[in-house]
This record gives sequence, C-alpha cells and structure tokens, in this order.
Amino acid sequence: MVVVTLTDCPPRLRGDLSKWLMEINTGVYVGQLNQRVRDALWKRICDNLPKGRATMVYSANNEQRMAFRVHNTTWQPVDFEGLTLMRRPLCAASNDNHIPEPSKAAISRMTRRRQTANAYREKKAGYVVVDIETTGLDCEKDEILELGAIRVVDHQITETFSALLLLRETLPAEITALTGITPEMIAEKGMLPTHALEQFWAFVGQSPMVGHNIRFDCAFLKKASADADIPVPSVSLVDTLTLARDEIEDVVNYRLETLAAYFGIEVADRHRALADCITTFRLYEKLNEI
Repeated sequence: MVVVTLTDCPPRLRGDLSKWLMEINTGVYVGQLNQRVRDALWKRICDNLPKGRATMVYSANNEQRMAFRVHNTTWQPVDFEGLTLMRRPLCAASNDNHIPEPSKAAISRMTRRRQTANAYREKKAGYVVVDIETTGLDCEKDEILELGAIRVVDHQITETFSALLLLRETLPAEITALTGITPEMIAEKGMLPTHALEQFWAFVGQSPMVGHNIRFDCAFLKKASADADIPVPSVSLVDTLTLARDEIEDVVNYRLETLAAYFGIEVADRHRALADCITTFRLYEKLNEI
C-alpha cells in the first residue's frame, strides 16, 4: 500500500499520479505499487513540485511495517532507537528563546514505542546474557575467574558459553568457598585469558548484552580485553539491576538471589557464571512482564 499527500500540485503532475493511484480526496492518493514504480513516481513528484509539499507513506519490512518520504516539508523523519518518528517544527521562537519540553504523555508514548521496537529486535535477532566470576572487586588488580554467556532467541536459550580462566595469582580461599571453583579445576580446565576472551566476544558478536549489575562485568571485561589487545564490540547493554530498581520497591535489596526469590525463580549453583546467566535471563523475562 502506498499513500501520497500533496499540496499545490500542478495539474500535469495530478494527471500523472492518477495513472497509478486513486485520488480519494483533494491531494490524497492511494494504491498498490511495486518498488520500481514507487521510486520512479516519487522522483517525478520531487522534480515537478517546486513549491508544494509532498509526503509518501508505504509498506516496509520493518518493526513499524511502514516507511515515509517527505519533500519540501518542515516535518522530517528521524531515527529514534530503531523507530522512525516525525520531528515537528518548533513554534516561532519567543523572545527568551524558550524551547518547550515534551509532555509526559509524549515521553510515555516514545518509551512504549522504544520498548516495542527493542522487544521486536530481541525476538528477531536475540540477545546475550553475560556473567563473570572474579577473584575480587577491583578490575585494576583482580582477575576474571570464569566467563559465562547464553544466547536467547524468542524467549528460548539457544546456545551457551562457559570458560574457566588461568590466573596469574593464587586463587583466594574465600573465592573458592564462595564459588566452589578450586585451583585443581582451574589447572585441569582453565584457558588462557586471551583465548577465552576471544571466544567470549565471538559468541556475543553484535548482540545486545543483558546482565545483573552489568557495569561491574563490563569493567572487568574491558580491562582484561585491553590487556590482551582484544577489541571490544560496541553493543547495547541492559542492566536487570537498574530495571528492578525502577519496577520493584518491596524488596530488602536488589541482589540477584533476592530478586529471584521475589519472583519464585529457582536458583542453582549460585556464583557460577553460567548458572547466574540462566537466573538473570529468567529475571529479565519476569521484569519484562511487569
């Protein structure tokens, strides 16, 4: 479906449009066109409409199921996190050059549209949930002990990644007590950090990354990757800790196990990277239902 609206349309151009489209009101044309004819017709409109305004809306294979073109208009299509919106012209500037703030309703509409677009992209392309275990809390001196990641497509786990890393320093006893990871396990299954990180980033690719307190994970991942001279892809991040703080009030804290208990999510092998990825995935699904 193609819809064209025109103002100040010359008679000759109106006649050309009538060959391909039906005029259902003054300056409003609708019809079915293939891409080649549609593009040629739009070029003809732009070439023969020096003063008038034109807008074309047509079906497209995207999350909005439509796309637009404009000619000689003050309203312009702009990309807003994957959605094409129309930017309206500001009213004539006042003496104090005040620019009006968007209303709460407008912000709410944009937020809902963004969430819909994000959900569509996640369903179509999937996302990756990540978690790491470390030897401490300081990314400048402590090390990544374990990497975990799962790929989620259409609400289902489709792939997993897990790796223990060889350490420069001795594994602290309190970390063994916390995670259950022993020096013997590292000696038997540990990978060189460079190899593990290369495989981890290859698994992530360009997919959005979801994590609980993901800033902590990213700080260690960026530091370790920089030390290994491995490029870090620029991907969007989603933090379930931030989402939970925005959506939930009646919890004593926002730790992963606390939120899992709040939603009735079963937790297994706490403080193991892959198991925490699965818990985070289930938490993210629950938060998206609110």
